[in-house]
Amino acid sequence: MLRHVCSRVASAVIATALPLSVGVVTGAGSGSAVAGEPQPAMTVNSAKSAVPGSRFSGSAQIDGPFATRADAEADGYVDEAKAGWRDLVYHAEAGSDLREGSSWEAGDRYSRMEELKVTSRAMGGREIPVVTIKARNNPESAPTLYLLNGADGGEGEANWLKRTSAVDFYGDRIGDVNVVIPMAGAYSYYTDWQEPTSSLDTDAHGVGTTQKWETFLTQELPSPLEKHLGTTSDRRGIIGLSMSGSTSLVYAEKYPGFYSAVGAYSGCAATSGEFSRATQIVLNRGDATFNQMWGDPDGTVALENDALANADRLADQHNIYVSSATGLLGEHDVTSGDVLDGRAYEMITPLTDGFAIEAGSNVCTHLLKSATDAHGITEASNNLVYNIRETGTHQWAYWQDDMWESWPVIAAGLGLDVDEARTDAAAARTEYLQANPGRGAEGSTPVSSLPSFFDAVEQAFS
Repeated sequence: MLRHVCSRVASAVIATALPLSVGVVTGAGSGSAVAGEPQPAMTVNSAKSAVPGSRFSGSAQIDGPFATRADAEADGYVDEAKAGWRDLVYHAEAGSDLREGSSWEAGDRYSRMEELKVTSRAMGGREIPVVTIKARNNPESAPTLYLLNGADGGEGEANWLKRTSAVDFYGDRIGDVNVVIPMAGAYSYYTDWQEPTSSLDTDAHGVGTTQKWETFLTQELPSPLEKHLGTTSDRRGIIGLSMSGSTSLVYAEKYPGFYSAVGAYSGCAATSGEFSRATQIVLNRGDATFNQMWGDPDGTVALENDALANADRLADQHNIYVSSATGLLGEHDVTSGDVLDGRAYEMITPLTDGFAIEAGSNVCTHLLKSATDAHGITEASNNLVYNIRETGTHQWAYWQDDMWESWPVIAAGLGLDVDEARTDAAAARTEYLQANPGRGAEGSTPVSSLPSFFDAVEQAFS
């Protein structure tokens, strides 16, 4: 009964948030993973059948990196309108980079960043852009961290590169980890779909078959990609946010031991049954249906991909960080803060969309915590850390906070020094706030912006 009521609340809350906006954005343990390809866990809850026994096995083909942005654009495998992330991979202007000890021309790629074209056999030869940030220190032994984008798969302006300081944080301040970011997969939940969808299945060349993102990310990509990076480490982590927050948890449940650390920021662990109504809201934006993705919302495949229904499987996973907030306006949502910097009219998105979606995420996260607590999966036993904030909306500024706040948990799984991780995370946050202090009391009530603010509020709630 509780599950039914809460799912209706979550569905209703998230439904009010369409169209899903990226919101206001910012500027620029123990247990190691096993090497090779993971094997799916075959033990399931008594209420469910076993996962499908046959899985595609094979290695993805990796081409690149592209030497220049012009080379990447000439290939044409990515729609240029969906490649805004290239702004962070290639130099915008000619100059001299003292840190690299070299010079470059406009359009050359940064020395430790790559755009790779990766061909998935499971998806019929579809070519997928993958961005990497190579470790600065000891790359031959550095662990690998996979970052999944949210609902638009990084194909718009909302992605790790453009909306957080991930490049500086992982690449420069940390320097001991390889980072991998797939830049496709909009509205896919990064799962294996049951049926084709004309809107989501192909690359810019029109090549591709039914989406098999789980197979690609867990079976095809890791081995050749980590070999390309040159690392011998068998430790890897994965972090998802919003849509992919549930995905990272599902992967951890299905492939125990494959990931040494897992992060889930503002996701909804529950996706099947009554919660399928909320899942469908995301799929609507991709002109797709729940049945195309997982079939019957109460069927075997749907249940196998529901992280809440399989919460007991997290008993085999260590170093997990899960976050959400209430949806109430927080430090990054107000005019005096670091993001809005006095622009009152821009409060509308976090006040409406950002509130509703995060409130739904909060319901899901509390349900997940109840489930893991009931199964004895805790911080003491598994280094499972929940960060449930009293304030905060569904937007990238809070996920950048999560990037820092989760780092000690992620670092523990990746075999890095946890005390040093805490120090680095605190320093990164301090540095960010010094560079983005906001206006304080001076910007809390900018009178010139209030007319447009109230007009926008009236329109939003009319």
